[in-house]
Amino acid sequence: PRFKHKMASPSGLQAVGIIEKDSNDDIMWVWSYPTIDSGFRDVLIRKCTLQTNEDEEQKGVGLDYCYGHLSNVWFYLQNEKLKPGGKLEKVVSFCVVIVAKDFNPEKYHHLAGIFSQSYLTTGTPVSIVTHYLSVYTKGEVTTPPSSCEGYSEKGYDIRRAYVACPLRDVVKIFGVESILLFNALLLKKKVVVYALELQTVLDTCRTLPLFVWHRQKWDILFPNMSLEDDELEGLKSMNNYVAGFTDPGIEAHDDLYDVFVNVPAATIRVNPDSKDSFGMTKIHKDIAMRLMECVNDEEYSDQAIVKELSTKTKELISNLRKLAGEYGKISLEVLRSRKLTPATENFLYSLASVEGIAEL
Repeated sequence: PRFKHKMASPSGLQAVGIIEKDSNDDIMWVWSYPTIDSGFRDVLIRKCTLQTNEDEEQKGVGLDYCYGHLSNVWFYLQNEKLKPGGKLEKVVSFCVVIVAKDFNPEKYHHLAGIFSQSYLTTGTPVSIVTHYLSVYTKGEVTTPPSSCEGYSEKGYDIRRAYVACPLRDVVKIFGVESILLFNALLLKKKVVVYALELQTVLDTCRTLPLFVWHRQKWDILFPNMSLEDDELEGLKSMNNYVAGFTDPGIEAHDDLYDVFVNVPAATIRVNPDSKDSFGMTKIHKDIAMRLMECVNDEEYSDQAIVKELSTKTKELISNLRKLAGEYGKISLEVLRSRKLTPATENFLYSLASVEGIAEL
């Protein structure tokens, strides 16, 4: 998607739009500012869940708020049901779409709520433009609708978004097998997460980068994907991501993952074609045991668990760097001279490669 803004902004905002569902159950894109191209609009209409029926809503398919990541932009979708007699005639429900450069679900949930209430009370998108420009130029909404709190970019530290879902919860689901997730994230592999409910997929996906806190890279997340070709094309061009799906058919697409995470079954399956990257070593065992100790010790806060794992990871990388030659690179010969097990040698060379210190 291409956006027309030129000026520097204190906000990651790039565009806003509205999708409506009318009394005939027709769903239409009715407005955007400054512009969102038609191909991306089609994807967002598909994602907005205004079309979910009552049965699906009871199963938790139609979330009032969700988000995703495509084509280097994040999208945030807030659905609103209307009561009869409001200013939006013949509209049954609508979805406010926010397109932004950054990952911050809680921040954009707040902003989407302001946009949504403004549209609801005025019946015109003009009020949204006013708030949008205020955020775009000043990083704040100073006069929100009476039902909403004031908004400021400064109130949302990105690190709080990173730690919003606890690592402990994921480790408790998968137990010692969680070391496979650590290995996949550390070696920059392709991870697919499957669950029945979108909220579970979103929460699980956003937790996984905590395994590699030293990188603080949440742009590897694509947590709201479908099996449509226009979405899968982007994944096929990448080597490292965490992608989330609610369609069980994803498991058959084994070209899209090194590791398949089935949350309802509490299983992690390594793709047979990728098994060479998942040979478990004494290093893995030690980290797995320490991780389980921390998770099972209620004295450890969620942040303390992340810190402990990060410290172990940094020590591992630091020790690896000590093996580097005069140009700061590590050769396979040096690793072989240490008389390591084949799995350990393979793991350390793979780690050196992703950290950019392997002699190729």
